[in-house]
Amino acid sequence: MRDDDEQPWRPAAPARAPAVWEGASAPSAAGPGRDPGTGAGTSGAGPGAGAGTAGADTTHAGGSALADDAGTSTREGRHPPTRASSALRRAAQVVADRWRPLPPARRVGVVLGAVVVAAGLVAVGGVATGPAYAPVARPSFEVDDLRTTPTSTAWSTDLRALLAPDAQADCVGYDGSVRVGDDDVLVATSAQGYEPYSGCEDAPGQLARLDVRTGEVRWATDVAEAVGVDAVGLQVTVDEAGEEALVAVQSVVGSSLARVDTSTGEVLEVLAGAADARGGADARGGQALVVQVEGLSGAAVVVSRRLVDLSGDASVESSVADGRARLELYRADDLSTPTWTSATGDESSPMLVGHQLVVDGDGVMGSTRGGTEGGLQLVDARTGRTRPLPGDLRTVESWAESLGGSVVSGRADGDGDGPGEGSSVVSLDGDGQLRWSAQLPTASYPAVTDACISITAQDGDVTCLDPRTGDERWTRSTGDSGRDDVQAEQVQAFFGTATDDVLTSLVAPDALAEAAAGGGRDGPRGSGEGKTVLALDARTGDVRWSTELPVASYVIATSRTTGYASTFFSSDRDSPTLIAFDLADGRVLWSTQVATSAFASAFWGPTLVQVDPDGVVHGLATGVELAG
Repeated sequence: MRDDDEQPWRPAAPARAPAVWEGASAPSAAGPGRDPGTGAGTSGAGPGAGAGTAGADTTHAGGSALADDAGTSTREGRHPPTRASSALRRAAQVVADRWRPLPPARRVGVVLGAVVVAAGLVAVGGVATGPAYAPVARPSFEVDDLRTTPTSTAWSTDLRALLAPDAQADCVGYDGSVRVGDDDVLVATSAQGYEPYSGCEDAPGQLARLDVRTGEVRWATDVAEAVGVDAVGLQVTVDEAGEEALVAVQSVVGSSLARVDTSTGEVLEVLAGAADARGGADARGGQALVVQVEGLSGAAVVVSRRLVDLSGDASVESSVADGRARLELYRADDLSTPTWTSATGDESSPMLVGHQLVVDGDGVMGSTRGGTEGGLQLVDARTGRTRPLPGDLRTVESWAESLGGSVVSGRADGDGDGPGEGSSVVSLDGDGQLRWSAQLPTASYPAVTDACISITAQDGDVTCLDPRTGDERWTRSTGDSGRDDVQAEQVQAFFGTATDDVLTSLVAPDALAEAAAGGGRDGPRGSGEGKTVLALDARTGDVRWSTELPVASYVIATSRTTGYASTFFSSDRDSPTLIAFDLADGRVLWSTQVATSAFASAFWGPTLVQVDPDGVVHGLATGVELAG
């Protein structure tokens, strides 16, 4: 007996629709399925609706005239049912019998549950069959995922009006490639042309903190005024915590240094240098003691002081007065007193990584902390301690930070003249102690990540060393292209990538020569295709993707699913082209010209920007949000 309190409302069941494969009764003049007298449908509304009258036989509960499972029809004009269709109808009848007694609320719940299950199946199936992307290994390098050409402007900020209102528009450049926190960058101004009498000599050396999600300028500081020089450019780095910045202010004569609070823009400390060359206390008899920043990191700075001759127009002549320069090494948080000083030969090229300084001991004389015995010396900026560089290097060609220490490569002891012979790499911990050293398969500049130290030989062989042990993880050949004139090149991502993929490229020498000689009316040199960039999995060496790029282009950044390359030209008159490609298969997604300096990143932090000639910067977006 039905409980009407539990089921207060039950509408009449609708009339059964005929099966799509069923035949109709013999047609009449009124048409099939209609009453010959009225022409009205026999299963329409009205008393007795829901039960067929004319032209319909008595059917089973399932609504079909069936005979038996053998498929013999009990009526002419019907297609005989198959065993499968009979089974489906029986299953449908079971569902219907269970569905009818359910209260309305239960019916809604069942439907919603089915939708959730279906959505889950679609999602799982989509992930299982979708493209494969490498995980984001270095979030601090990740940029926005722009899968389509940026067409919308998220914000616009007039930097020239704020930072350089009195300068000619074409005299000032803007670079926001130094990140601070998640969404902020430090924007530095520079003189685009700084030759004497160019009209750009007075371009300001401004530093500003910009929120690249909103375009808000949090603060702006004239660092050049704080150190007392006319700046032609700024070099900026921040400490590990992002709380302070070291700013080298380059002038036509030497450079100076400032320590800046990144929260407020306050100049905390100044190391004056270039101001001495304008008639300060150290200037005498047409000579001046000029400071030049030789190396800058978030932990230390090394400068040289040289006595130079000045001409009448205050430009530096090429001759050095006494043939010697004094090197000074400072901790980043204290510019008042050097931790180490030394006299060195004029040809010395100090190299600074973190707080570790490498200098040529053969040219160093009279070190104030520890003696030297020739060869390469390692100096700790925190203590001033000097000792021979661990390992067997006698020259240094590249250096990079790695696992809290550094990786240094160069020529090792020995007289090997063959490819790679005598080349070595040395890994040091944070205290300068030797972790390991290994011979390189080729003279190269290794690309360093926490997953792999990779070296690419010209023949296309790529080798990955374990950064922790120096052991060879794998070697893969990428040069088997069927052409003898293709050579491989190590790829160094200019502004860092978010993945640990090993990047290498294959370029035909004739394409390189054509790029170097090209340009002019047919387009900027290097704008044609000719470079194949490959990404190898850092764990296995397997090729993850490859893409075709212009010869004069470089990978500059990656997001979660999209990589970016930019053409790179020696003239600011050539507008760089930004090329986006898929990180699963390398296919090019879009390309567009970006109106920004050819020597600055198109990405300021995670945001793609465009800088107009009049100094207005725009944050660009696609208007499409990707699911997390």
